Amino acid sequence: MSRSHPRRTRLRAALTTAALVVATGLTGACAAENPTTPTTTQAPGTTGATQGTAAPGAATTIDPDDVDTVVEPVAVPFWIRGTVVGNGAARPLPPDVDKVRFALDQLLAGPTPEEEAAGLRTLIRADTTVLSFEVVDGIAKVGFNRAFQSEQTRPQVAQVVFTLTQFPEVDAVQFTVDGTPNGAIGVPPIARDDLEDITPEVLVERPTVDQHAAGKLRYEGTAITPDGKVPWRLEAPDGTVLLSGEDEVRGGAGQRGRFVGAMELPPAAAGPHTAVFVSRDAVTGAEKDLIRVPVVLDAP
Repeated sequence: MSRSHPRRTRLRAALTTAALVVATGLTGACAAENPTTPTTTQAPGTTGATQGTAAPGAATTIDPDDVDTVVEPVAVPFWIRGTVVGNGAARPLPPDVDKVRFALDQLLAGPTPEEEAAGLRTLIRADTTVLSFEVVDGIAKVGFNRAFQSEQTRPQVAQVVFTLTQFPEVDAVQFTVDGTPNGAIGVPPIARDDLEDITPEVLVERPTVDQHAAGKLRYEGTAITPDGKVPWRLEAPDGTVLLSGEDEVRGGAGQRGRFVGAMELPPAAAGPHTAVFVSRDAVTGAEKDLIRVPVVLDAP
């Protein structure tokens, strides 16, 4: 997820013009269907208010190129959180499996009860099936039956694109419906960059829902923020803030870039906690959207 992919950069540059056409033609965003109020997801037992005094927190800088070398490969389906995409729980990859197809199958299976409890849902219908699938030169070519398409298909498209492009061998996804490039779907390939309107200001890719951690809780994602920073905190089940800090967005203020780091966990912390990542209002600096990810801390 976090490695730099020169091939991906070159491909996206070549697709920019064509992808913009698709971005405007994909039957609009889902604003008419979904509320625009920011969604706050809480772990079981977590209160909405912050209690107590924040203890000193540490943001350990980690080279983005090293993150995937210290975390086992997983497949993470992307669901809809409010009106934008958000990551779900990790599915360990079975041996000798096509990991890209495995991730797609996990997405079509729908969110788990734990993911639903974390405020995640899918807009892909249960009767959606895959008619064809292959990855060629960085493009995942996916053919769905008619059930995939709706009047507002863009959220479903985003779910598929974010789920498959987590792997370095996939740069973009090309869609067909019933074997043909139906309507605006499936004409040029669609990459994450083409879905900025349905990408949250702070997109957390790791930790995943109910991820276990001991000693350090690694986090990463992408963000576009007014000051080029992503505040974060770790909350106990009663809402007490145990750690807090912020990280620089690689790319600077007003530009989407990666943020990567790790929370040095308190030795006594164990059990369910919540990692919170914050986007702030550009004018007032007040907290606006809170991405709350339930995590489980194991004793070191």
